[in-house]
Amino acid sequence: MPEEVNIDDLLDLKTTEERRQRLQEILHSCNNNTEVFINDLLVKLEGLQKQEDLHNDGIDLPQLHIYPTRSGSADREVLH
Repeated sequence: MPEEVNIDDLLDLKTTEERRQRLQEILHSCNNNTEVFINDLLVKLEGLQKQEDLHNDGIDLPQLHIYPTRSGSADREVLH
């Protein structure tokens, strides 16, 4: 049984079926039934992005911070 599964490698694959086949290859030596694990993992992979994509393609909008104009003044705020 492998010590780890590289999620980014799975995300590089285009279809769920390709991911399923890759997981079956990785887990072929596992003695337990892996179908439930594979199905659950495939569901969790939906909507995920590769980690490097998150770092490199961050949101291009500026960060908005709300600061009070005076300390203790909650009713007047300035956007920076």
